[in-house]
Amino acid sequence: MIEQLRRAFSTIRLWITTAFKASPGLAVLMCISVVLSSVLSPLQVYAIKLVVDALSGHTPIDPSAVLPGVVLLGVCLLVTAVSGSFAGPTGDTLDEKVYWYVHDDLLKLTAGIPSIGHHEDRRLADRLALIEQDRHQLAGVYRMLSVVGGVTGTITVVAMLWSVSPTLILLLLLATAVAGIQARGWQQQRKLIRTHEHLRRLGTKITDSLTEAPTGVEVRCFGLGHTLVKVAADIISLRHNRYARITTRFARRVSVGWVVYGIGYAVAVFWLLGQVRAGAASIGDLTLLLLVGPQINTTAQGMTNNIRMVVGALDSFGRYQWLHDYADANTWQQSTARPPAVLTDGIRFDRVSFGYPSAQPDGVPGGLDRPADASSERAAPTSPARTGELQPSTALALDDVDLFLPAGTTVAFVGENGAGKSTLVKLLARLYDPTAGSVRIDGVPLADIDPAAWRDRISAGFQDFARLEFLAADSVGVGDLEVRDDRGLIGSAVAAGQADPVIGSLTDGLDTQLGRRFTGGVGLSGGQWQRLALARAFMRRRPLLMLLDEPTAALDPEAEQAIYQQYGETARRLAAETGAVTVLVSHRFSTVRMADLIVVVADGGIAEIGSHAELMLAGGRYAELFELQAHAYR
Repeated sequence: MIEQLRRAFSTIRLWITTAFKASPGLAVLMCISVVLSSVLSPLQVYAIKLVVDALSGHTPIDPSAVLPGVVLLGVCLLVTAVSGSFAGPTGDTLDEKVYWYVHDDLLKLTAGIPSIGHHEDRRLADRLALIEQDRHQLAGVYRMLSVVGGVTGTITVVAMLWSVSPTLILLLLLATAVAGIQARGWQQQRKLIRTHEHLRRLGTKITDSLTEAPTGVEVRCFGLGHTLVKVAADIISLRHNRYARITTRFARRVSVGWVVYGIGYAVAVFWLLGQVRAGAASIGDLTLLLLVGPQINTTAQGMTNNIRMVVGALDSFGRYQWLHDYADANTWQQSTARPPAVLTDGIRFDRVSFGYPSAQPDGVPGGLDRPADASSERAAPTSPARTGELQPSTALALDDVDLFLPAGTTVAFVGENGAGKSTLVKLLARLYDPTAGSVRIDGVPLADIDPAAWRDRISAGFQDFARLEFLAADSVGVGDLEVRDDRGLIGSAVAAGQADPVIGSLTDGLDTQLGRRFTGGVGLSGGQWQRLALARAFMRRRPLLMLLDEPTAALDPEAEQAIYQQYGETARRLAAETGAVTVLVSHRFSTVRMADLIVVVADGGIAEIGSHAELMLAGGRYAELFELQAHAYR
């Protein structure tokens, strides 16, 4: 309970401070405006009561008795008019400023997290998707201020009803109870949305598969259209049916509640009318009740609506707060060491184990759920987690790996799919930290080296490359941001990546906009995109580590051979200049045999290690796989 309150106050504090950070002046102005509006509305009713009492108590009419009520009413109307004239535009402007402040902050938070766990875990994807979906909720500062104003106005109404008769407070309590039922219903709706977010994302993916060009060919070739439409319909039906049941159930309860309130209000009016006849209350008191009664109803429903929005926004800000906590817990701020200028010893894996963040997918309609494929059943080491951190899976992708990559060598990782090759690459790039053990760079733990500084000394090409729809020059140049505008270096990288034919085919060369979604943009084939990605990998001139994780999968064998010859030349140059280690991941043994050291990865461990000749002589798993592939080409 205490922890929940602490989190709630922390979330509210984040909401308030976000508004004041986005626009301090407008936030203060809105606070004043909302409080004034909430107090002045019931005060107008009280001013009318004063006027009615003055008129009914004096014959002839005494202007001095009427004057206080008239003045109060005039002041209330004037201030309300002035305040209301700028409250709406000011609130809209403040919400807009908060929206873009949150938008920029979300980009900074997600881009600033050094690891990629938040991209690869379903739970995190759900939360990030909900945050993105609810950015307009995060901007609803006016709603929160309206609730504050509503509370202030309610206190004013309580004071006025109390001045007539404390018994009338029961009306307000009854309206509040009904509003509470309504708020509870909205809370249940929010919970449903939150717990079914993975289904919404799946539905979106299915829609994208049906409507986007890259997947359109396979959808039609395999006749998936009707099946995917049915699955999407099942998902929509599941979510909407559950949502409708909650809505209907609480709508009935709220309707009954307002009927009870109406009966209670009628009873209160007749009771007070009797008090007036008995001389125990004034006509002004009756007038106040007649005016305040409907206002209580309207205020309560308005408060409920605002509370609904606030509850939703608090839910969104709770996730926003969680993202802040997660980013803080994963900033690796303790990593401040600089990487060496040159490698003199090499890179060492010292008893490294690693398990990916665990998240079992929930079952979905349409028969699309499948059991998770675990490469190992061994238990991962456990340790206390920091706030917001992911816990490793109980299935290890790497288990107690000892491996040394000498400076200046070209190393090839080979093995079956799921053996752990790409996981080794991710740890080398420090996209993750090991679950246990350490990776050392010339004896210095990689965990102690600033991740941004380390990645500045890495060049990489991946099978799952990014299709950066920028100008062609920028799509290559971002491989080294410090020299992204150097057309000479970009040209050299294009040549090294065998991307000259791609650039030559573009109307405006390096100045061509890539991507058909842009006006005048040019679409590229998969192989052309991969050549640009390879060129991007050649932008860095003096890396300490080159990571090549099947970077030529979309190229034909002739182009692949030319690329790897270029990589070989670059690897030899870098070995002499910086002692760089070049890591190749490939299934083609004609490529692998060029490596100085070949590492056979199997079941999350190192099965064999040596040169091509040594491993062939040993007659183990590598020799078996090599002969199988060579036989296929004979």
